[in-house]
Amino acid sequence: MARTGRFAALALLVATASAAVGADTTVTITREDYRGWPDTIRIDNGRIVARVVTAVGPRVIDLRAAGGENLFHVRDAEAGGRDEPTWMFRGGWRLWIAPERRDTTYVPDNSPCQVEIAGDTVRVTGPPQPAAGIQKIVELTAAAGEPCLRVRSRLRNIGSAPLTYAAWSLSVMRPGGRAVVPLDVGPLDAFDATRKLILWSYAAMADPRYHFGDRLVSVDQARVAPPPAANAAGRRADESKIGVDSAQGWAAYRLGRTVYVKRFPHDPAGPYPDGGATIEIYSSAEFLEVENLSPLTTIPPGGELVYPEAWWVFSDVDDTDEALLARVRSTDGR
Repeated sequence: MARTGRFAALALLVATASAAVGADTTVTITREDYRGWPDTIRIDNGRIVARVVTAVGPRVIDLRAAGGENLFHVRDAEAGGRDEPTWMFRGGWRLWIAPERRDTTYVPDNSPCQVEIAGDTVRVTGPPQPAAGIQKIVELTAAAGEPCLRVRSRLRNIGSAPLTYAAWSLSVMRPGGRAVVPLDVGPLDAFDATRKLILWSYAAMADPRYHFGDRLVSVDQARVAPPPAANAAGRRADESKIGVDSAQGWAAYRLGRTVYVKRFPHDPAGPYPDGGATIEIYSSAEFLEVENLSPLTTIPPGGELVYPEAWWVFSDVDDTDEALLARVRSTDGR
């Protein structure tokens, strides 16, 4: 594991950052073995805890409220694995590239990453991916005194020609919860369509996991029927995926009384993949994915596409849309 420059990594680092008076301002960054992956980085600010695998990835494998359970799903059979010749699902959060193509999106991320630490920021750099022409870099900072992890993803063009990709942020959520995404509402007397609902060919509108409201779409993973016992080729009956073109810059997942909110930028002039999808929800009997994307961007040789996000985890939230939306509003502009 490389340790270079001003980002020299420490076995134990404790940083103090400014925050509101009375808030817990201590961020700790430590190393541990996590489910067979050595040198996993643990980031803890007393409100939110994240674990970043470095033996493979970059992957954020664990995210939770302090004292809570992991909100991300991890596939037990693939935990602790490394150096496999093919792409592995594993779970957690991963950074992908769109459009989705077998030869570029599914480049294996099964090798060790470089780790650098400066203050309360962790930077994880994956190995170059010549087949896709990129290198993935993820920077993570726990916001002092808040249940928030700030994530900055970088796609670096390591080739000699321009590349056009979108950054694709995929959070693989523990089963049993419900994803909530916003639908935009324009002038009711407009002649032109103002919002899109994007359906994959294996999505069924009458599927009980879906509830299509006027302003929100929810996907209840607990209502997904179990897959057939036989492993048939192709898509299984429990799989489904939809997208929306929302400009509101957020998506959420509720698991019990805990709510995970993703905040991300939206470019009204940007061309988005998959027919204009800014948010996509894949669900199956095993897990649910909350996915958000950047616009398709042409990256010059040596240049980077930078995609910032803020992840919030709130505990003890009442089980109503109003309570969830109040938490979403509390993150606006922060």
